[in-house]
Amino acid sequence: MWEQVRPWLGDVHSLLAPELVGPVVSFAAILCGGLTGFERQRAAKPAGFRTMILICLGSAVFTQASILLGGGPTHADRARVAAQVVTGIGFLGAGAIIRERGQVVGITTAAGIWATAAVGLILGTGYLALGFFFTLLIVGTLSAARALERVVEGPCRLCTLSLHLADNEARTRLQVESILEDHPFPIVPEYTKNADGKTIARIRYCTLHRDHHTWLDELLSSPAIARVEQSD
Repeated sequence: MWEQVRPWLGDVHSLLAPELVGPVVSFAAILCGGLTGFERQRAAKPAGFRTMILICLGSAVFTQASILLGGGPTHADRARVAAQVVTGIGFLGAGAIIRERGQVVGITTAAGIWATAAVGLILGTGYLALGFFFTLLIVGTLSAARALERVVEGPCRLCTLSLHLADNEARTRLQVESILEDHPFPIVPEYTKNADGKTIARIRYCTLHRDHHTWLDELLSSPAIARVEQSD
């Protein structure tokens, strides 16, 4: 059995017909990009499932194109197109890094984009097994690091956020709920009325782990919120 599997650990260009290499490589890139993207989307990160698929697939297609051009009548430099992929991914990764309230965020997302593009390049050269191995390594590293952060940071620290909604209750409630719906962890606000008859939405959430309140900045800046109070 090992003798049958072993050839697939190398370059598939020598195993498949030329017209099959492109579709097989593209399908592998979609799988690898999807695995990485699913992990990032599950962690509520901006570059998620679709983005990582397109990055991995695009890198693989460009690499395949460079191989085809190198074997054509022009005998173009095969490394030139692939090298430009690295440059382009650098700009894409830089766009994912932002400075927010004195903190730089998005570095892990940018690194994930860079690593996913590298997997696409490997797949594009025909080394599918190596590409899948690197994908599992990326996903495993991200998942293990997040689990380790939970151990180091400790359990969730809960508090109650009281949001005094602006006028036009139906519209403001809809705005609040639409923001919370995008959050991967289920959050259901509890609505009450104060002495003035104004609506208050109370939300119980974790203040310690950042990915448990990714919705907070957007919600606090929403015009639907007139006043905010926080209590234990």
